[in-house]
Amino acid sequence: MIAHLNGLVRRAGPDFVVVDVGGAGYMVSVATYTRQSLPPPGGEVELHIHTHVREDQLSLYGFGSVEELELFEQLIQVDGVGPKVGLNILSAASLEVLKRAIMSEDAAPIRRASGVGPRTAAKVIIELKPRLDAVAALEVVPRAAAVAGDGAVPRAVESALRNLGYSSQEARTGIESVDWKVSPSTQEALATALKALGRK
Repeated sequence: MIAHLNGLVRRAGPDFVVVDVGGAGYMVSVATYTRQSLPPPGGEVELHIHTHVREDQLSLYGFGSVEELELFEQLIQVDGVGPKVGLNILSAASLEVLKRAIMSEDAAPIRRASGVGPRTAAKVIIELKPRLDAVAALEVVPRAAAVAGDGAVPRAVESALRNLGYSSQEARTGIESVDWKVSPSTQEALATALKALGRK
């Protein structure tokens, strides 16, 4: 299983690149944004690889970052999204735009991808939004804890917001609105977070 390639660009097309690694050439399918970042022939390239194996075919898909690779691998787990369509989705918009679209349930950027209809776009959002929300929630408390001591107050505020019915994404927004440098109490931090979320 190939997971990573580091070599020289031999040639490239609109959606592929041939990477020379120690004299062996690997043809790798790439998304538009990865293709645009590739050096000209002879330049060194490093790609994170997803190896797709079928009975009659072994295909390599390359990405400029681990984050792109991870989103691709999540996309192809969605019913109706194979590697080709997954690559088309990653070619339709930047990684950050796609993540924001999924988290805000905006199907438009996903629909722009070739081979993606309304039902497939809806499936992508339904299946990936909870995963992205969970990752976002995990990132909040450590970031807040960095300026709030041991992180006990941010965790307490997050727990209170979730108990009040806010989603993980809303809880994150509330926590990030607090000025942790002034070391607020749990009650003060919660009040600030609720105000930011439009609740007095």
